[in-house]
Amino acid sequence: MTKQYAATRFERTSYDLFFSGQNIVYFILTSFLSVYYTGTLGIPATAVAGILLAARIWDAFVDPMLAAVVERSNFKSGKFRPWVLLAAITVPFFTILCFGFDGFLLDQSLSVRIAYAAITYFLWGTFYAAADAPAYALSTVMTPYPEERNLLLTYNKITGLVGGLAGMVAFPLVLSATDDNWFLTVLVFSLIAFGCMMMIRFAKERIKHVPDNPPSMSVIFKTILSNKYLVIIVIVSLIANGLNFMQTLTPFLASDIYHDSNATATLLGVSVLPMILVAPFAPVLIRKFGKINLVVISFAATAVFSVLLYFFAKESLTMFLVLSFLKGLFSAPFLVVYSLFFADCIEYDAHQKGKRFEAVTFAAQTFMAKVSAAISGGVGMWIIGIAGYKAAVEGETVTQSDTALNALWASVHWGPVVGSVIALVLFLKYYDLTDEKVKKLVESNLEKGV
Repeated sequence: MTKQYAATRFERTSYDLFFSGQNIVYFILTSFLSVYYTGTLGIPATAVAGILLAARIWDAFVDPMLAAVVERSNFKSGKFRPWVLLAAITVPFFTILCFGFDGFLLDQSLSVRIAYAAITYFLWGTFYAAADAPAYALSTVMTPYPEERNLLLTYNKITGLVGGLAGMVAFPLVLSATDDNWFLTVLVFSLIAFGCMMMIRFAKERIKHVPDNPPSMSVIFKTILSNKYLVIIVIVSLIANGLNFMQTLTPFLASDIYHDSNATATLLGVSVLPMILVAPFAPVLIRKFGKINLVVISFAATAVFSVLLYFFAKESLTMFLVLSFLKGLFSAPFLVVYSLFFADCIEYDAHQKGKRFEAVTFAAQTFMAKVSAAISGGVGMWIIGIAGYKAAVEGETVTQSDTALNALWASVHWGPVVGSVIALVLFLKYYDLTDEKVKKLVESNLEKGV
């Protein structure tokens, strides 16, 4: 059967490039902001944990609220496009502010430094949240064809991962080349992100689902919360991702376990590269194994390889890289396909209740991502802070205690073990919305015009 497309190849590429830019700044903040706070501004690790946790929980709850506003909006240029275009400007701008003015801040008191860090990070998260769900929801109104939507949502993972990998790998290299000039380095990457994100202006909204009477906030949230599959996929993802402290703590592994700060790019790259390699094969893997089986394999592999890393890789960077790469290959399918579960939940809601709330449904995805990042970043930093990890003002050298280093190593590996096992049990028990069921739902919804 001939595949049908509503959007041009250029339009689909422009849409997916937005996620490259978005992930450049997102991965830079989640991977390096805590290092900047502790190593340059001299903010204690426990205070950094508080900032990360509070800010991410704040914008996690802002996500569904703003998404509900989006559901009721109807601008001349579209329902979702205005929000994404706004983010293309504001997110890179506030990324620069998060890392800016370190020379001035170092002359201020610790309280001023903490306040500046908290305010700029809160603002960054709020503007990021304003467009995250609309960016995903935009795919549902660009085309009426499920196959094309799946293509958009699969390839935005690839472009997003490429952007994130480029940011994580290149950032420490550029930082080193600029003699640790954080502001200049962040400025360069923010401008690149801006250029990528603005490409989404070429995306068009073709499908209009504008009710005569916009739904109330209570109706929107009642509908979403009654979607049992949406609730379980959010809970499972929260547990699996929230207890994975790797991304936040990897820079500390490089400097404090392997005593080579320049290895940060390699450590981060080897964890993301497998996802880029697996992502192009996602449609084939889904057809052969199904999304549910792919998730089961991912969770099991994460637990097994995390145990192997804990026991066999502490004394060998090479062993760490090999096992991390293998872990990434087997755990990548979940990270690549999980957005498709949220698209499936939209079809389930449409079939059960005759309503489509794309922005709020994808806001549940971003809610999960933000809260899990808050947990992984905040709790990870809190654990090593409680264990005695010492912060340092720029230029100062400190020696970490064995207790702090052991806590760091254990957190990085046992967190994913616990999270994956719990997530696997819950997923197998409660999620049975198979690909075959989704196909029937889509066909039924198309017939009913929902």
